[in-house]
Amino acid sequence: MHFAHNHAVSALIFDMDDLLVRSAAIWLAAENSLLRALGQTWTPELAAQYKGMNSLDVARVIHETYRPAWPLTESQRLLRDTLIAGFNGQVEPMPGAVEMVQRVAGRVPMAVASGSPLTAIEYCLNTLGLRQHFAQVISSEVVPLGKPHPDVFLAVATALNVPAGKCLVFEDSLIGVRAAAAAGMRCFSVPSGPHTEANRYFPSLAAIKLEDIFP
Repeated sequence: MHFAHNHAVSALIFDMDDLLVRSAAIWLAAENSLLRALGQTWTPELAAQYKGMNSLDVARVIHETYRPAWPLTESQRLLRDTLIAGFNGQVEPMPGAVEMVQRVAGRVPMAVASGSPLTAIEYCLNTLGLRQHFAQVISSEVVPLGKPHPDVFLAVATALNVPAGKCLVFEDSLIGVRAAAAAGMRCFSVPSGPHTEANRYFPSLAAIKLEDIFP
């Protein structure tokens, strides 16, 4: 059992969208608002290119795909404004999310690293009554490169003063799993479908036991 120290976890980092909060419909509405303005329709093939990215990068992928006459910043503003407005309504937790955060709170420092705008992250965490459990909350909009680049996870590790190799990330998207791997962090995938690139896969946060996190 002397290998257990290799997996010693000193910090937990959570994605938010479709991991802690059921927000797929909110994102889809924002994506559709931009696509409608472009005279286009949503496709799963297009969405596969950007699921897990922040709103600025999602807008960039859509903008570069359809090349409208207006500037990129206008596409980003449109999608981001619609997204923030969408969050200011019903916030529904994912199965087991609130219970899990409460169960692990206080054991090691915890953070949220999400592609949503910071105002939306804060609003969701406050609405679910979870904000006080997180020492750091960082949007990938404020780092140089969003997921799948490691920037937001490395920024969180620095802010928590914990080495990247001692962090465990919970992610739902393949782009997020790849960002965690690029940061040199272990990652549990808790998505709608298994991602073989994660260290472990769970069908929901409710399925994760304390001994899975702290062996």
